[in-house]
Amino acid sequence: MYLPKRVILVFLSTLVSIALLAQKKNYYDGPYIFETQDSLLIQWVAAGVGSDTTILKSTATQFNVDSLPKIDLQQLRSSQTKQATYEGVDEIFAVSDIHGQHDLFLRLLKANEIIDENQNWTFDKGHLVIVGDNFDRGEKVLDLLWFLFKLQQQAETAGGKVHVMLGNHEVMVLNNDLRYLHKKYYYSSASFTTRYDQFFRSGSILGDWLSSHPVVLSINGNLFVHGGISTAVLGLEQSLEEINETFVEHLIRKDRNEIDSKFDILTQGDGPLWYRGYFDSLATNQSGLEQILEALDQSAIVVGHTSMDKITSLYEGKLIAIDCSIKLGLKAQGLSIKNRKYHVTDTNGKKTRIQGPEDTAKASLFNYLYNLPERTMVTIETDIKTLVRKSNKEEYQTASLSITRADDSVMRLEGRARARGNVRKKVCKFPPVKFDFSKSYLDSLGFVKNDKLKLVFPCTSQSYAQNKLYKEFFLYQLYNIIDTNSLTAKLLDISIVYEGEERNQFTGFLVEDEEEYMHRKNARVIETGRINVKLLERSSFLKMLFFQYMICNTDWAVSSRHNMELVKLKNIERVIALPYDFDYSGYVGQHYATPHSSLPIKEVSERYFMPYKISEAEFDVMIDYYLSIEDDVYAALDRADYLGKKEQKQSKSYFEDFFDLLRYPNRIKDNIINRY
Repeated sequence: MYLPKRVILVFLSTLVSIALLAQKKNYYDGPYIFETQDSLLIQWVAAGVGSDTTILKSTATQFNVDSLPKIDLQQLRSSQTKQATYEGVDEIFAVSDIHGQHDLFLRLLKANEIIDENQNWTFDKGHLVIVGDNFDRGEKVLDLLWFLFKLQQQAETAGGKVHVMLGNHEVMVLNNDLRYLHKKYYYSSASFTTRYDQFFRSGSILGDWLSSHPVVLSINGNLFVHGGISTAVLGLEQSLEEINETFVEHLIRKDRNEIDSKFDILTQGDGPLWYRGYFDSLATNQSGLEQILEALDQSAIVVGHTSMDKITSLYEGKLIAIDCSIKLGLKAQGLSIKNRKYHVTDTNGKKTRIQGPEDTAKASLFNYLYNLPERTMVTIETDIKTLVRKSNKEEYQTASLSITRADDSVMRLEGRARARGNVRKKVCKFPPVKFDFSKSYLDSLGFVKNDKLKLVFPCTSQSYAQNKLYKEFFLYQLYNIIDTNSLTAKLLDISIVYEGEERNQFTGFLVEDEEEYMHRKNARVIETGRINVKLLERSSFLKMLFFQYMICNTDWAVSSRHNMELVKLKNIERVIALPYDFDYSGYVGQHYATPHSSLPIKEVSERYFMPYKISEAEFDVMIDYYLSIEDDVYAALDRADYLGKKEQKQSKSYFEDFFDLLRYPNRIKDNIINRY
């Protein structure tokens, strides 16, 4: 009988492996778990001996064999999603090319508080990104895969994410290209006379999990991809989701001879898992990289695949290469991204700042102030009495803004200012102001041409007014938790100088205006035309409704855009409503705040759900959502030390009253749902 040469070689290799296996009494591998309709087949090697068992799913509990990963057999379902773009993620931690160096990887995660000493998730709502190549070279691939499988489930429960991405070595192994396989895994093949890639065949838990992993992923404008995106791939005009789907449907577990030629670009040197073009000639690829970033609407590309001595920022921070040669088993690094700042971290938890894409771009004046240390001193010189006297006319007058830097140097900007705020400009000694600067003047100073700043001050110089301002500022921080697309604000120490010498000092805050928001989020602000509530992004709108109910605020309206920005973000189909100016809320409790005469309440401290219709199902979803963030609200209060301990305690009691209402929803359901 004729046997193909390839079959003979595999047979001979198997015989050799069996002989070697006999000498490997300390050899452990697995488990490999396969699913049938009602049962599980489990294969593993312990002390050099291969074992298998078939058990009913209904009676399966835990796989527990010494020196092998412990697997909860009732938790073998992974949460798969086709989502390829995420925005508003608080913190990202990325690693690539682990290649079976499981122990070193664990050290890195523990040192950076991604997991605890028991290897459980502690990264809260952060996103951990593994940018491909867990297979080959190292000897603890299975330990690594099962660990990530479990960690992904834990992260989901905590509101975070573990993104395990495909690298070229995953696709190689799944497609039976075993050139770089660690020799120990041939022993497993010999134990069960099974070609190694068949341990990940269709129906295997790990194989099905791996084959659904993404190839490209965007988080906060950072494009993660194992090799890179070439201009050739760009020419396919596929979205990120389409690239991922192409691999899942056509390129995983396929013999190269069976792959449709139209996918050649994706499987070869210019493909996203194999591309190294960014490193061939740094001088000639800059324009190509910028073309790709612009076409995909990304700020930076984060890649593995091409081995470096350390994580390296290239192309003025637009490319971050994170394959730091973990595969050698000597050291490990991760990339941490938080608040648009990029750091390299190591197994000691040491962080080193590296250049990111925004470090070389011009900052706005707002962004410059926002990123200065807390409570930066800002001095305003203007005729405050005239500004208040002419507040109804909203006329600009000459004003200067001086910013004291950390080294005590002062940057002075000349501009103009006017009062703002419908009521505050009439009743407050220090109404909110809007600064306006010449666009060309800002450009000459190295800033982008966002020429407006919105500042909010305590209404009077009394201490109670300062406390009211702190409470209003806290509501901006609180809403950042509820909707990550919300407006930002920052406390500033303010000194107002007028008539040459007279001076008032207090703490105010800076609020992001619409132009700055458009710059930061690449958004479009809807400034004209009536907006029907049905056109709003529903989940965001419902969260905003309940937020206003929580803080006892009725001083807003969507149709008139009263204390409301309506914005369109590229990654969200519908318009989002973003609230601001919370001084009329019952929580803040300003002396001048009164409810509108059309409302059936007499005091702003009374909770009233504004007349927007919601369904019973939506009501239930919002009750569950707000109860799920109750601890986050209290944690935000604990961090808000500017409130003072007494106010923190009173505020906690205030919000506890709201959450107590939610725990007995039938008490409020009629007032919210059934009044229409």
